[in-house]
Amino acid sequence: MFVRGEVVEVLTAGQIVDPYSGEPVVSWDTPTVVPVRGCGVEPRPSTEPVQDARNSVVSGFTLYLPPDVAITAGSRVRVRGLVHEVLGEPAAWRSPFTGWAPGVVVQTRRVEG
Repeated sequence: MFVRGEVVEVLTAGQIVDPYSGEPVVSWDTPTVVPVRGCGVEPRPSTEPVQDARNSVVSGFTLYLPPDVAITAGSRVRVRGLVHEVLGEPAAWRSPFTGWAPGVVVQTRRVEG
């Protein structure tokens, strides 16, 4: 997509069997990892929410991914070595005139502290 783009890893949760109920449940212990090359990575402004007895920093990225990437609101991404959650549904661009689909835009968030 971008000649000098970065590699972003899309993480999808696996499933394990709950030892108490015997039902399958989502587990991030062993996610499926898919590297996506040529991504645009735009830092978003960070914030420091005011909360009693807690110092935290919320940061994130806007990612520009290829049109064929498999990513959902339930996915996570590894960007520059750090894991972020996906905020909302990924948005696919599509021209109403030509049908050209240049890519997918994803907002991410990481909370520290």
